[in-house]
Amino acid sequence: MEKLENQLSIEEYSGEGLKRVVESGSWFVGIKNYKPFNDVDNLSALERHFLTDEVFVLLEGRCVLLIDRSPDQSGSDIVSVPMEKGLVYCIKKGVWHNTIVSRDVKIILVENRDTSMENSAMFDLSPEQIQSLTKELKAKYF
Repeated sequence: MEKLENQLSIEEYSGEGLKRVVESGSWFVGIKNYKPFNDVDNLSALERHFLTDEVFVLLEGRCVLLIDRSPDQSGSDIVSVPMEKGLVYCIKKGVWHNTIVSRDVKIILVENRDTSMENSAMFDLSPEQIQSLTKELKAKYF
């Protein structure tokens, strides 16, 4: 193949967690693989981003999105949404969410390149929420 280093980049990532593989303008594309924080047995919190929507595309493995659909974003109405390979899932900015994944997962993630904990927040789930969600996730998906 002809050299195309100034016209084309081809990226891959097989390590743990998220790696930004392309950054351009105000956005980035990352590859998100398994990391312990997203394991069903380690469920503890939801997160939200104040500046950006977050887009996910499942390539391999299993991923279940946890989404808080309560109108006041209080964490009182968390639903599980199993991802299907090849579909585009966009979590709107400000929505509490988490990804629960299998060990063989590979996800494409797209969001604002300035996304950080300075413009995001974490919501600690109660022991009752953790127990209920973990039981549901294991029964249905894992």
